[in-house]
Amino acid sequence: MEKRFVVLNFLKYCIYISLIVAIIVIAQSCGRSSDKLQGKWSASGDLADSTDLRSWFVTYEFEGRNYKMSGYPPISEEGTYEIIQENGDSLLVYYNVTKSSPEAKSHKDWIILKDSTMMLGQLNLRKSQQH
Repeated sequence: MEKRFVVLNFLKYCIYISLIVAIIVIAQSCGRSSDKLQGKWSASGDLADSTDLRSWFVTYEFEGRNYKMSGYPPISEEGTYEIIQENGDSLLVYYNVTKSSPEAKSHKDWIILKDSTMMLGQLNLRKSQQH
């Protein structure tokens, strides 16, 4: 009877340790995507026609769970973000907007991360090199 009790306790211990390891692995895998977003991402270009040349740029900065977006023509947005779904290189990101100009509401966007490139809709942003 005592041997059976020891075996049952050992099995409970093994299951407990397995669950802890599984939780840690899942938590780390969820964190990896947000780590990839960290830093500064930028895109720029111009719209040329026969009479005018218009330049534009946009920059996203991700730090921790916060983000800031700014650009020209004048646009800005900041708040917090959360990755709510991941599918390979694609991430569904929820942006909780706390401040913006012009006014914007919180929103979800799919982004694709590959190497040092972020695709956001038709926008192709490059990651700035950190020194």
